[in-house]
Amino acid sequence: MKPNTRILDYVTLVQDGVLTLDDVPQDVSKEVTKWTRYLSGVTDNGMVKDTTTQTQPDNKPVLGTNFDLTATKKAGE
Repeated sequence: MKPNTRILDYVTLVQDGVLTLDDVPQDVSKEVTKWTRYLSGVTDNGMVKDTTTQTQPDNKPVLGTNFDLTATKKAGE
């Protein structure tokens, strides 16, 4: 089912951090929660795990940090 304008307005306010899901009226809170989760990419109903933290392995060099940008002259110039 498509959400109506009222539900989308509350979803937008929750995503922008203006409201929390606790501040949403009871009659639309279930739908707002569903659409907020859907639009944020949550695919299951279990605990949401933060997987946005990414680390660079210690054994791999970071590309683009060891460039020698000094100008060089050709031999004989």
